[in-house]
Amino acid sequence: MKRQDVTKNVAGKTGLEQKAVAEVLKIFLGEIEAGIIAERSIQLRPLGTFVVKKRRAKMGRNPLTNEPVPVPEHFTLTFRPSRRFKIKLNNKQSKPIKQFTEPGQGSLF
Repeated sequence: MKRQDVTKNVAGKTGLEQKAVAEVLKIFLGEIEAGIIAERSIQLRPLGTFVVKKRRAKMGRNPLTNEPVPVPEHFTLTFRPSRRFKIKLNNKQSKPIKQFTEPGQGSLF
């Protein structure tokens, strides 16, 4: 789902104009970004938590030449879903699989 899809969905559900929703979404995402940079984590209940993790420096390898390459210490962003969100995600009904019982009823491809 893209930002434009979210904007359309929220505008349709709230009755607000898409321009207004797009502006609010832009500000909201900017605040999340600023919060992550300043605080190193941000919690969005009931969705989960964005956490910045520090990765140590290490030696990597160039896959073409197999030469050692130093990888500097850096930060990476991870997402930890909340327990409630994990339960919802894992209990989601998947699309039913169409069963073919007799030859000629259909194809798998």
